[in-house]
Amino acid sequence: MGKIEGKRVLITGASSGIGKALALECAAKGAVLVLTARTKARLIETRDEIRAVFPYTTAPLIFPCDVANKLDVHHLIKSCEKKLGGIDVLINNAGIGVYGSIERTVPEDYSSIMSVNFLGAVHCILGILPVMQKAGEGLIVNISSVAALYGIPYLGAYSASKAALSAFCQSLRAELALAKIRVMLVYPGYTQTDFFDNEKKVGGGLRPPGPYASPRRVARAIVQTIQKDTRDLVLSLEGKALHFGRSLLPGLVQRAMLRLTKKLKETKRVENEQTKTKNNSPFSKSWRKPGLLRPFSSASAFWSSSGWSDS
Repeated sequence: MGKIEGKRVLITGASSGIGKALALECAAKGAVLVLTARTKARLIETRDEIRAVFPYTTAPLIFPCDVANKLDVHHLIKSCEKKLGGIDVLINNAGIGVYGSIERTVPEDYSSIMSVNFLGAVHCILGILPVMQKAGEGLIVNISSVAALYGIPYLGAYSASKAALSAFCQSLRAELALAKIRVMLVYPGYTQTDFFDNEKKVGGGLRPPGPYASPRRVARAIVQTIQKDTRDLVLSLEGKALHFGRSLLPGLVQRAMLRLTKKLKETKRVENEQTKTKNNSPFSKSWRKPGLLRPFSSASAFWSSSGWSDS
């Protein structure tokens, strides 16, 4: 794609976390932004922050939208066409989480997470495709997760939703191979956002402690990759290790997942969906060693450890 300056960029889930950081990073590059999320007040905050930091750029357009609602997405795309004449880049970032053991995750939780993380992105893609086909080009960026590369303990529903998104987009990429519409997949690792505060916790497992990547660092890497025309971006050392190890060292991956399950398993059954540790935190403090799904201090740390972390 080259420079993102002047490109019309639609970002879902843009009111916080990686989505908000992407909005700021794209604004810094001179993109014309359309920001969407469910909460109008937070979208206004994001828009006003961009105006304050980048007063000479075009003010972002904001549209409250629930991507799980096909009609909402239809109105969003029509508004983009009416206001801007189309969209050059779609970034599917909206997502929700469910954390805990599979046996405590009820069918309604699976439906809810799939409706946003998978079908929400599908709604946006199917809505924007005719617009991009008419223009003869475009870029669709899908924020997946390291959890899509291999099912992570206590992230069964989340892993499944992101794996579905990744497989769908790989198929789409193949079907659009002869068109000038590119499809990019991003696999972030754990990122320090309020995502963890908002996710539903069903119990059965604790999250590993940080440190996690900053949203700004993740967003910067994504925008740089967009401008380089790269198809896939696996972020974090542990993510790259998982991407490599699942094919070449499957036994190591399986042992690491077993170790992770044991390390994060709750020793006491708690029924409250906002399961906490004794210090009122949903994160485990007992897991100190670096591992495959937890940030490493060096590349050798992965190969000398069989523990693991996610996005």
